[in-house]
Order: sequence, then structure tokens, then C-alpha cells
Amino acid sequence: MPHANINGAKLFYSDVGAGRETLFFVHGLAFDGRMFDAQIEQLKHQYRCISLDLRGHGQSELTESGYDMDGLTSDAVALIRELGCGPVHFIGWSIGGFMGMRVAVRHPELIKSLTLIGTANIHGSETDFGFKLVPALSRMFGMGAVTGSLMSSMFAKAFLKDPARSALREEWKQRFRADHALGVSRAARGVIDQAALGSELQSVALPTLMIRGEFDAVVSLPFTERTVKEIPGTKFVSIERAGHACTIEEPEQVMRAMAPFLKAAT
Repeated sequence: MPHANINGAKLFYSDVGAGRETLFFVHGLAFDGRMFDAQIEQLKHQYRCISLDLRGHGQSELTESGYDMDGLTSDAVALIRELGCGPVHFIGWSIGGFMGMRVAVRHPELIKSLTLIGTANIHGSETDFGFKLVPALSRMFGMGAVTGSLMSSMFAKAFLKDPARSALREEWKQRFRADHALGVSRAARGVIDQAALGSELQSVALPTLMIRGEFDAVVSLPFTERTVKEIPGTKFVSIERAGHACTIEEPEQVMRAMAPFLKAAT
């Protein structure tokens, strides 16, 4: 899989599938592009599917800076332009959603539709207390100190207690432990320091889908509902039994929401 030199960082991305339309996937804190594996496996037969690993995550380079929301958004914009694949259907989870909203507001020519998953238009002060501990804990004690907290906050009880998915849970535990502690710390700080987009979202004139896990413990329902109202014409779908990482927990439900939306937006 390829890397690209973007804004002074060597960033990893996957590029699979074929089709006239391109889907551009961006993950969030402590994950990498593999969180969309189930969706890409199905969609790659109809679309070109590009998935970016954020700096300091997955196989992308750990850098000293560039983790603020504007910096991360600039990485996505630069990669879309580098690959000449725009306008794309932007699919962003959590931080990826923060980025997608910014691209939609500032570079609408690069986006054909916007799918927001487990995200909202929030100010950094609106993140919960537990999340605000992540930068210090991961930096001081390593990823082992926050892996348990990540599991309990990212996934709903239905997933955490399901014997049939024990191997998948263990896989993500190991991936969290293997994360760059500084990359996670710096990206978490970027979330905490971000400013909300406010009324800027009223300018978004793209087909927009908002997906949220029913039991998302990271982004509360009132923040999601507020964002749905801020972006004109947004469709909202709740994923039953799922938490924040609903693309992993309930991939079939997520696909049932995404597939017809993407088809209508092409």
C-alpha cells in the first residue's frame, strides 16, 4: 500500500477498488483506516475506496505537529488533490468527521457528499472529562494505561460482552496497545483545542448523512442532533446496539444506511 509526502509528513493510505466515484475514508483517535474494512470490502466493487491513516496513527509518520483540526484537514485536502480523485464522497468517523465538516465548508469543490459517523460540530470544551485525560495518560504512561478506557468508551456493552466477537475485541486491544502514544496524545489535544464551526455549517449544500451508535459514549445525542439541524437537509440514522465505533460493532447496519445514500448521491 502507498505512502504520500503531504505537508511535511509521510502519510499512509490504502487505495482499492474501481469505479467512476471515489469514497474517501478518514478514521478517528487511536484507530486507523482498518476500522472501515467491513464497509470497504463491500463497497470496493462499485467505488474506488481510499482510506487515510492520520499522522501519528496506523502506518503514517509520527510528527511533532500538525494534529490540530485545521492541520489534519489540510492533510486530507492535500491528499485528495495529490491523487486527483475529487470530488469525493467523504466518509469521516469522529476526528474524520470533524475534518469532513471543515472540508465541506472550506473546499466544497472537493466533496460530492458527506457521511459523518460518531461525530458532531463541537467546541473542545464540550469534550468529556475522561477524554481530556487521554493526552496526559497516554504521554506519561503509554498506551497500556488507556487501552481499557478506550475499549469501554469506544464500544457498547453488547459488543464488549458478546462471546462470538472475543477475537475481534482482542484484535483491537492489541492495536490500541501498539498505537503511537505521542500520536494519540497529540491528536486528542487537537480535539480538545478545536473551535466549533458554528454558523459556517449553514453553507454546506451537499447531501449529508449523519450516523451515530445508539449507545455512543463519546459524542452525546444532543450534540449530534444539534449538528443535524446545523447542516441543511441532513439525514440522521441511529445504529442499534452500537457505541462510538459502530462501523466495527454493527457493520451491516452501517452499510444499510450508507449504501442507498451513496447511490443517491452519485
